[in-house]
Amino acid sequence: MRKFFLTIITSFLTLTLFAQQPYFQQSLKYSIDVTLNDKEKSLKGFETINYKNNSTTALDFIWFHIWPNAYKNESTALFQQIRSDTSRKEKLQNITYGSIDGLNFKVDGQAAKTEAHPNPQYIDIIKLILPKALKPGDSINISTGFNVKLPNYFSRSGYADTEFMITQWYPKPAVFDRDGWHEFPYLDMGEFYSEYANYTVNITLPSNYVVGATGVMQNETELADYKRIGTKNVSFRTDKPELYNPKTKSATKTLAYAINNVPDFAWFADKDLVIQYDTVKLASGKVVDAFSYYHNKKNTLWVNSIDYIKDATQKYSKWIGEY
Repeated sequence: MRKFFLTIITSFLTLTLFAQQPYFQQSLKYSIDVTLNDKEKSLKGFETINYKNNSTTALDFIWFHIWPNAYKNESTALFQQIRSDTSRKEKLQNITYGSIDGLNFKVDGQAAKTEAHPNPQYIDIIKLILPKALKPGDSINISTGFNVKLPNYFSRSGYADTEFMITQWYPKPAVFDRDGWHEFPYLDMGEFYSEYANYTVNITLPSNYVVGATGVMQNETELADYKRIGTKNVSFRTDKPELYNPKTKSATKTLAYAINNVPDFAWFADKDLVIQYDTVKLASGKVVDAFSYYHNKKNTLWVNSIDYIKDATQKYSKWIGEY
């Protein structure tokens, strides 16, 4: 009884100490290079993360999400959740598995060790042991390569026919806030609590793919082509839209994207996507670009998708905060 009482006191003190910390957010900056192999349904990437500790706590380790491992086998929290719901378990018929490997973490150029999560279902979470404590206010650079085998699409990320939906795909630090670490697994039903961060991402893939991604495309010629095609397809909403035709003769291309202060980076790619483009003027007078991407099918309601996007952007900017 005495031991149990002491455990409760210790837990209470730990929670109290976290709760007394002032509000803060960790500062992250990602630089990611990734290549899509559309034949093997795989990604090969390398990332560098500048991680600044804005908390009042020195950190000896950082929990990392390696969420593609949620698709690795049927013992993960993802599979267990889907199978526990009779209305959704049919989606697991005829699936292919996914995974992530090739991790070789370095911290400021020094090799760093990792440890598995103690929960055997959480193979999509690892602990990165820091070579030395990261003091409050200090920053480190974390780097690693990674290889992702994509699953077929049955839960947010994967491939379907010629389409690639790339979400929750790169090694990502879990959130550390005044309540402590939030190292939860990938789930089919549930959202993702993530640190806001700045991203620069280079995506290399076959030249004939259209890509929709988080952030602003930095390739001026490609962006201008998307806008030209998209503007025409908005003006003439027919069953015969103008489709993207790559200008380069090279077999592959690299598209660069940049975005600041967002919680995640996702991207989508396919060969037959119709592009629509327009601008949205917000209440403050700010003008933002709006793109829509959809499959080229007859009599589709998606010919009006750009209108839905513009309306949603204006309303959410009014309700929550400007885009």
